[in-house]
Amino acid sequence: MSSTYNPFARSILAGIIAAFTTLNGMAQESSPLLEEIIVTAEKRSESLQDLSQAVTALSGEDIDNRNLTTFVDLSSIAPGVTVAKNEGFKTVIAIRGVGNEANQNAIANPSVSYHLDGIYVASPFALHTDFLDLERIEVLRGPQGTLFGQNSTGGAINVITQAPDTEEFSGKADITVGNYSLVRARGSVNLPISDTVALRASVASHNHDGFSRNITLDQGLDQADSFSGRARLLWAPAENLRFNFTAQYYDENTNGAAQKGILDSTPDPRRLTQDWPSTYELESQLYSLVAEWDLPAFTVRSLTSYQDDDITVVRDNDRHDFVNLITRGIFLLPAGVDPETDRQKTFTQEINLISSESLFGRLDWVAGVFYLDTEVDILFREYIDFNTDGVYGPDTVTVEEVLKFGGEVGFISDSKPERESISVYGQGTWNLTDSLRLIAGLRYTDDEVYSEVTNFFGRAGTAVLETSSDKLTGRGVVEADLNETTMVYASYTRGFKPGGSNLTYGREDIVAPIVVLPTYADETVEAWELGIKTDFADNRVRVNAAAFYYDYKNLQYQATDPEVFEGGVGNLPGSEIYGAEMELLAFVTDSLTLDARLAWLETEISESHLALDNVRSDDATNALLPQCNFNLFCDDIQRARAAAVTDVEGNELAKTPNFTADVMLRYRGRLGGWGDFEASAQYIYRDGFQHRIFNNPRTDDVPSYNVVNLMLTLAPDAWPWYIDLMGMNLTDEDGINARFTDVFGVGSTGDELIAPRQYMVRLGMEF
Repeated sequence: MSSTYNPFARSILAGIIAAFTTLNGMAQESSPLLEEIIVTAEKRSESLQDLSQAVTALSGEDIDNRNLTTFVDLSSIAPGVTVAKNEGFKTVIAIRGVGNEANQNAIANPSVSYHLDGIYVASPFALHTDFLDLERIEVLRGPQGTLFGQNSTGGAINVITQAPDTEEFSGKADITVGNYSLVRARGSVNLPISDTVALRASVASHNHDGFSRNITLDQGLDQADSFSGRARLLWAPAENLRFNFTAQYYDENTNGAAQKGILDSTPDPRRLTQDWPSTYELESQLYSLVAEWDLPAFTVRSLTSYQDDDITVVRDNDRHDFVNLITRGIFLLPAGVDPETDRQKTFTQEINLISSESLFGRLDWVAGVFYLDTEVDILFREYIDFNTDGVYGPDTVTVEEVLKFGGEVGFISDSKPERESISVYGQGTWNLTDSLRLIAGLRYTDDEVYSEVTNFFGRAGTAVLETSSDKLTGRGVVEADLNETTMVYASYTRGFKPGGSNLTYGREDIVAPIVVLPTYADETVEAWELGIKTDFADNRVRVNAAAFYYDYKNLQYQATDPEVFEGGVGNLPGSEIYGAEMELLAFVTDSLTLDARLAWLETEISESHLALDNVRSDDATNALLPQCNFNLFCDDIQRARAAAVTDVEGNELAKTPNFTADVMLRYRGRLGGWGDFEASAQYIYRDGFQHRIFNNPRTDDVPSYNVVNLMLTLAPDAWPWYIDLMGMNLTDEDGINARFTDVFGVGSTGDELIAPRQYMVRLGMEF
């Protein structure tokens, strides 16, 4: 493993160390102090500084000041967090190198769980929705083996929305305009209906022209056209009883994301040549009921939800223009997906008990049970132009010819995977003394997957696949208060993510050995962490830091079999991750604050594992196609693909930049007697990383990028409105947010970029 620090990273570290040294000696009696941050990261309200785990908390004000509008914007904002947009419509979150490397399998779980107001959100497509009327975001870094359980091997993200209250009528609204014809309008209102009933309603509309253009078809890409709405109804019939009902809706309809093929020679990174049109539609709905009953010794909480996510995508699956490539002497079979549809329906029920009084005067505890039932209807249609005549697609293929191994088709699939899971958990904090505590928690999970898979219209019949998991995970922590404002901790956590079934897999080993199996195993992470949380310089400086080591078993990744079209999920037997993080928040002066978040990470595949890089297997396939008369199922092709199997031991894990940084300086002051103003300067650095575990230099080296953002806020005393002037990505960096290599079809690779330079003006008011 090798570090890839560059001069930017060294300058950041040197500057932070210098600032840290200076701030350590500061103390002024009348100076502003850092505020206490209350979070619910462990299912009860408590101070961020009292939590013995690494948590980044962003308030609603922070979210607006940084112009965070989607999950992708969190990339590198929280230390060790990378958020990528795979295939243009799948948001993949990795924390400390633990992410979802099997995201082309719809039943494969993410490694970072997402919770909205305490509700577990199962669909990865829901991560593509916009942020709306938020109180805060909590990013929990590290396995959550007890309170959040499965699918939290990397961590968890809790999104807490603004809640209704019965006290007074209030609201807020803003509109943002900018280049690329940006218009983003948001509004929310709190309406007390009676002493016991209140309603909060929020809506948002987001539109802008495309950041990129497919010049072959003159189609704009990376544009926005979405609507969000949420209604929260509070009913509190008694002082100790509350019911919160939420209905949330999101709709988006665009041309889709720009995924520029790496063989595309168009000089401008935001201009691409593709000969298949692109469309993207998402409808996401969530309905939940949270009931809370406060009893003398504990609170009973019930969380019920129904979720429905429906997505349709049409895209150029080779990500290139065939004519453009062939004139340069490059051969790549033209392919298009028309369409891919996923409809995921989920029911969840959780009941937990949270102590309000310490048992025996020393034990604080949480216990609960969680149930999940989710099913996905998948339809996938890929067409390949074997004749390279430009005529192929849904209207040129019949079911009969596909059943006879004919037709210009790639991968055709109809499947319905289902997952049912139930778990019970408990965690307690034993106060040994006023300054020393022990925390222990256990969770038992039983998980079952049932899947019916029909590929190529039933050419090989319908496969029924089943797999199950039962795991005991947990956490143990020692906390010690060194003084009133400093706490240190040491923890061990075991987390797991259940296995599942593949849509495709190796079916015969006569010509070549099988690499991809029908099902894949659970993955587990054993994590050791040391941390410190401290406020000093008379509460003007806050430092939260952690160092960690992970033993990562059976990492689930997107694998390829020597048989054509037989790709699925495999398991890496062993990997290691270690690193350190620091968050610094300080008053440099009474008006100037420094907010810095840094992360350093090293990863390695530590055990031998034979795997097939589909980029190399597709090279072997394309080289032999002419002599096989363009028969993809030729035995010579299968043997050549098998010969490309290599050992990935020693490689870096995917999407794990060695260093990330987010540094912001914020100045707050007065403009005479006119009003308040605030100015912020933000610098974001994300180191380069390996796009896949194969570390193929041709496709997997994703470069680093730097982003500079500026914001100025003016708030006159005489008016209830304010104005924000924003410049985002001022250097117009063409940074690669995500790179994606398709394991099916022609296996092409494409890049998705971060947003270009944007100038915005936001006018808002509160009432």
